[in-house]
Amino acid sequence: MSRIEVTKLKEVSSQILVASGVPTEDAQIITDTILDAHKKGRHSHGIGRLSIYIRKINSGQMNAETIVKTVSQTPIISILDANNGFGQVAAYKGMSNCIKVASEHGIGVATVKNSNSFGSAGYFGEMATKQNMIGVVMGNASPALAPQGGSKAILGTNPICFSFPGTDEHPSIVLDMACSVAARGKIRLAAKNGEKIPLDWAKDADGNPTDDPTLAILGSLNPIGDYKGFGLALVVDIMAGLLSGAAFGGDVKALNTPSGFSNYGHFLAALNPDFFLSRKEYNKRLDYLINNIKYSGETGAIFMPGERSHIQEMQSTDYVDLPSKIIRDINDIALEFQLSEKL
Repeated sequence: MSRIEVTKLKEVSSQILVASGVPTEDAQIITDTILDAHKKGRHSHGIGRLSIYIRKINSGQMNAETIVKTVSQTPIISILDANNGFGQVAAYKGMSNCIKVASEHGIGVATVKNSNSFGSAGYFGEMATKQNMIGVVMGNASPALAPQGGSKAILGTNPICFSFPGTDEHPSIVLDMACSVAARGKIRLAAKNGEKIPLDWAKDADGNPTDDPTLAILGSLNPIGDYKGFGLALVVDIMAGLLSGAAFGGDVKALNTPSGFSNYGHFLAALNPDFFLSRKEYNKRLDYLINNIKYSGETGAIFMPGERSHIQEMQSTDYVDLPSKIIRDINDIALEFQLSEKL
């Protein structure tokens, strides 16, 4: 690991994206999601993915400019088409619209089709909490989980996030999780860094537990809680894929697929707590809930979902730690584009 200035990480990421044909405004959104991931220690969703995006753009598998089209709309629900652009940009615009609608109607919902991976679901959940809204984010992905009783991977790791605005006493609650024991991005990162993975994360193509990330990618990942994780992944595939008009049921193509559009789907929603109870009452009840949970154990032993990431983010205002392999890869890309800035 090496310490990299946040300002430098931001500049290099933006320059590479713009050099790849991404509009400046879109590059800023994508870069912000990248910075957020690294500040919270989620390196698998960070700048290391730029090489995949560039290859997809160059091969015609992803559009550098994300033109989000509204397919249909009601006062509450928006059906969006990302036109095979960046998932981060599509999810950002979708959640922005949800928040705007929820401020007037109490709830806003959006689905997105013809998209790509949006990175960390928590980023978009926190878009809602920063506006004192409850956020719901789901995204389906390429096959990674085999159903209970089956051996072929059909459902994706399918990230899901529920986020709740915090109070003066406590930060927001952000449950951001994959439906697998470990996110596939972590396994790809381990493969890239030549590291082994825990044996309970995945199976190889023959169904045997493996600590080799390369074999894990060729096999299937283990769902959290066995059939419960499979059930959650199925729900996300229905909500984000089937409902949105995106690919589903094993038809989503991986982000790094050698050919064809990925056609990820997203489901986004914002709920306004003010339509349920006063802000003062919400804060009082949430503080009561959190304090009761924390007081059930020793001081400092219990963390709410997202709390550790929040603490790490607060400590990463000026620098973030990046694996050396990622730094080398990004500097090679910067050199390719003849950019002055490097990590």
